[in-house]
Amino acid sequence: MTTARMRAVIAAALVAGVAVGALVLASDHQEAQAAFAIFGPAVGWGFIGTGLYAWRREPDNRTGMLMVLLGFAWFLSTLEASDVPLVYTLAITIGGLWGSLFLHLGISFPTGRVISRLDRSIVVAGYVIFPFAFVPGLLFTGPEQFDCPACPEHLLLIRPDDELARLGMALGGMLYGSLFLVVVVRTVRVWRAAGTFERLQLTPVYLSALATFLLVTIARSGAGDAAWWAAFIAAWLTPFAFLGGLLRRRISVLVEELHASRARLVEAGDAARRRLERDLHDGAQSRLVALALLLRSARRRAEGQPELAELLDQAQQELQTSLAELRELARGIHPAVLTERGLEPALQALVSRAPLPVTLEAATRERLPGPVESAAYFVVSEGLANVAKYAQATHASVEVRQVNGSVSVEVRDDGVGGADAANGSGLRGLQDRLAALDGTLSLDSPAGRGTRLRARIPV
Repeated sequence: MTTARMRAVIAAALVAGVAVGALVLASDHQEAQAAFAIFGPAVGWGFIGTGLYAWRREPDNRTGMLMVLLGFAWFLSTLEASDVPLVYTLAITIGGLWGSLFLHLGISFPTGRVISRLDRSIVVAGYVIFPFAFVPGLLFTGPEQFDCPACPEHLLLIRPDDELARLGMALGGMLYGSLFLVVVVRTVRVWRAAGTFERLQLTPVYLSALATFLLVTIARSGAGDAAWWAAFIAAWLTPFAFLGGLLRRRISVLVEELHASRARLVEAGDAARRRLERDLHDGAQSRLVALALLLRSARRRAEGQPELAELLDQAQQELQTSLAELRELARGIHPAVLTERGLEPALQALVSRAPLPVTLEAATRERLPGPVESAAYFVVSEGLANVAKYAQATHASVEVRQVNGSVSVEVRDDGVGGADAANGSGLRGLQDRLAALDGTLSLDSPAGRGTRLRARIPV
């Protein structure tokens, strides 16, 4: 929204609010004039002010625009204080559009866009029910039936008829109530399907909107001024709930972007590990194997030269040691078997190289996403490395299970315990890796009772 357009909207809102206040104070039938003269403009200004702020912050989001329109529709509804029959008639009918916009705003939050067929049907029903649900009753309701003898006679009146008026008003109340129930069911379903961050933004909006809707429904059904006052207060507070929801939405978007960037960093790190492992295998390791073949050939030709043969034997031993260390380094960077065959074969190979007996139980039904397999593998690798270095254990166990949409990994030993995750850079690195995948890592290591390292990774 341009600055000039915003100034024009602000000016129009100020003029409309002042006009409403003056109209209420000059009314011959409006009760509690001073309070209405304050609350009437305040509710409208609340929606327009917060709407302009939201619109300016997120121009592509229609929520701010709907809030501004709702504020002006609210001003239209307050024209019920007019003593002019035509203005009064318009106010008690199409003045209900503020409720239609209110429903539209709640259904479409937080984007301001209605997507599903059900939501579109609810919004359309709102634009019909809020302005026109009580029109059949108004056809037979005069000022006396309104319990407002001083009110002007509205132009919809055919003839006063208590029985038909009650039936018409009951019909309007039934339509309001039915729509409210549909909205409640829809809201509960959306809320339950939402994630944690979405619920943070939806909860205050839904609670305030449903409370306002319910109070307006009760008030429109003839519950009296107390219900209207409660509805006014709820309506006045609602725009701030919407604004708070939008701000929480921005925070949740930033958190999701941060999470996605961390996940991309982990994936990029794993890709770099795989490239380095291939480079070591195809480059340095292949050259060392070729050198070993040359030394073997030279050793055969050195028969009858004891000193030279001994030197070549030592060179071959050193080369074999270097090759073993290089293979171990490549496996530590990223095991090729993990990429080629999956998590369970990679864990079997890892356990087979452990310096103490290890029991492995791995129950994954299928290949897991690459980042999940890598994270699970390195949890086990770090756990077994710590067991070998510090635990003084005689036995360890590894358990990997896939349950309820996540993978659980547990490494347990019967060692001396007393491990502390805060003192291990390897465990801190694992925590960062798992956090990028929405996973968790916990360490339970009471002194003298072994250690249990547990990880949970969503799939």
